[in-house]
Amino acid sequence: MKTQLLIICIATISCNQQNSKTEKLPQFDSILYSENFDTSKLYSEPCCLQYKGKPLLTIGQNINQLDTSLSFRYDPNGRFEKHSKTITDYLSLDDFYSAKVSTGSIDGIIFFSADKKGRIFSLSCCWTLNADLVDTSGMEIINILKQFFPCLPNDFKGKKEFDLTHKDFIEKFTLYPSQHSADYDNNYLPHWSLDYSVRLTKKNGM
Repeated sequence: MKTQLLIICIATISCNQQNSKTEKLPQFDSILYSENFDTSKLYSEPCCLQYKGKPLLTIGQNINQLDTSLSFRYDPNGRFEKHSKTITDYLSLDDFYSAKVSTGSIDGIIFFSADKKGRIFSLSCCWTLNADLVDTSGMEIINILKQFFPCLPNDFKGKKEFDLTHKDFIEKFTLYPSQHSADYDNNYLPHWSLDYSVRLTKKNGM
């Protein structure tokens, strides 16, 4: 019993010390800590998202190293808008991420954030698929999406969810219909969405 109590006490003290360390971090550093962004790490694996045939970015990459032809701007309503003095949110509506398809169109928007030194640590995207995902039109759309994400599996349209685990981050893909998708009686056209996000992981991969 005493041994068990000692183990519990040690575990409690350890947790309190860890929490104390987190609380003592400056607000800016605590945000990066909560996002699992290690400013001392060299992230070597690029994200799956492509831009004109090349990976758009690698976590930790400086904002100034992005392809100069990529159009993007500040996002005043971004994820870290309350911390705009130390973190900058961006969005891109670059034409590369939009396309006309036989049954409609697809339109993508890219969101990313950088710390005060310009290092990108957050990336997410959303595509609105104003088109039907059945038969040949569905294959057409998936083929276009695979130009943006060559890592997507061939059965993604059926599975609709996919996680790709890397050494330092996980890329998550989710395909889902809109609430009123294909409700022709009420004049709602087919409408799907693809959400993509990068979640940084700690050293143990958790």
